[in-house]
Amino acid sequence: MKKIILFVLTTLLLTACVNNDVKLEAKVTDFEDSGFRNNNNQLIILVEDGILVSSGTVHLLYEEPKMSDIDEVLEKENAESGPSFLKIYNQGKIETKGSKYYVTLDDNISLEFEKTGERIIKDSNGVEYYTEEYSK
Repeated sequence: MKKIILFVLTTLLLTACVNNDVKLEAKVTDFEDSGFRNNNNQLIILVEDGILVSSGTVHLLYEEPKMSDIDEVLEKENAESGPSFLKIYNQGKIETKGSKYYVTLDDNISLEFEKTGERIIKDSNGVEYYTEEYSK
């Protein structure tokens, strides 16, 4: 009887130790519906007309030590300090490879994100973005 219990416990322990890492696959459709938003209320979303980039408040002096990729877009767009920024990039496109997203807004602006969770991506500056939707 002790051998059976020991066998069952060993089996359970080995099963728990097996690497259950699930490969996260980036899909263009992840940017549809609610898109991705970071804690600075910045949004990137794939819409019918292109790729929409939005920032709730444009700050020229950043209080956060870490700028997001969208902050860099605002700089390239020479966005003025004010209540908000919203632009649809009609020629924008998103390509994926493995867990990476390659977003091209126009000839001068490209972004790279990595899928780090089922509903989480991280930009090249390490800022995380979240979506309300699960992958399709």
